[in-house]
Amino acid sequence: MPSFELLPALPLDLNPVWRSYRGGSVLRAFRGQPGTGDDHFPEDWLASTVLARNGEHSQGVMEGLSRISDANSNLLIESLKQRPGFWFGPGQRAHQDSLTLGVLWKLLDSAVRLQFQAHPDARFARRHLNSPAGKTECWYILGTRGEAYVYLGFQHSPSREAWARMIREQRVEEMLACFEKIRVQPGDCYVVPAGTPHAIGAGIFMMELMEPTDWVVRCETTNAGVTLPPEACFMGLDLETCMEVFDYRAYSVAKVRRTFQQSPRELVCTNDYCEEELIGPTYHEYFRLHRLRGHGDASWPGGELMLLIVITGEANLLCGGQGQPVRAGQTLLLLPGAAQSWNWTQPSGDWEILLAKLPVFQSSSHHS
Repeated sequence: MPSFELLPALPLDLNPVWRSYRGGSVLRAFRGQPGTGDDHFPEDWLASTVLARNGEHSQGVMEGLSRISDANSNLLIESLKQRPGFWFGPGQRAHQDSLTLGVLWKLLDSAVRLQFQAHPDARFARRHLNSPAGKTECWYILGTRGEAYVYLGFQHSPSREAWARMIREQRVEEMLACFEKIRVQPGDCYVVPAGTPHAIGAGIFMMELMEPTDWVVRCETTNAGVTLPPEACFMGLDLETCMEVFDYRAYSVAKVRRTFQQSPRELVCTNDYCEEELIGPTYHEYFRLHRLRGHGDASWPGGELMLLIVITGEANLLCGGQGQPVRAGQTLLLLPGAAQSWNWTQPSGDWEILLAKLPVFQSSSHHS
């Protein structure tokens, strides 16, 4: 294996994180580990500098943090501190100064419906959690196990008092009645602003992008045979305080699609490929995501840290005359900002890749 100094892009090993729900078999097959059943490791945290908050279910003090795939296997967060110019590049001076990605990327594969939940915004996180960031997130649907649905925003909005009672008394059927199913399919992209009540349905494989925290208010205490204590459901706070997190406005399904579903914007289109921006500029302070699809060669500028996920196909990724073969799922690559350009060459058949980029740095305090 060439030295780390010469690697044009960094392959990311599987970084499984324990969750209270079950899933993971589709994710692991995508990542080149077929034949495993669903379990409580349904997420793969990608290039993560965020610690998981798993309490008694913690798999170790460093759970959630990604390691560099080199001989030393150092934590990525330490490598960022040691080589900020290499990783962030000239286009991300503010990220170099803060030594933070400002985002958490995941692959998530649900075999069951997740608990109804919501995430705090930065204001709540500062006031109650001693944290500079809340958790606005985004879902990009990669695949489904048949028909699949999400729950997003209240369609039949309860009062704050009624919602608190449902949680306190674990009236799950009443919680369900506050939502309508929203069908999703591969290629759909939804932003979930902090405070929006939601649940990911069963049978969904997605890429999830979010503010760099693991804060969540879980409304159901039991899922997939695991019962969580109140401190795990309510972030160590009391239920009444957590009721401040929720957006109690009613959203029809049509309004959900108008408000939260993202429309791709074409950036480049040639005879060989097209590049689209998947998330609108309103949310670029939290995350950015591009999709490239085609059948021939492609290229894109560097100068900034990016995450490359090959969804379908295989090709040779060239950087400065040095190339490496990449193929769907089995290789996820962290692209250092020191590289000025990238070339996708000699693809075999049709292909599709995602490029996740860092948020546009804001002086606001929701970034850690």
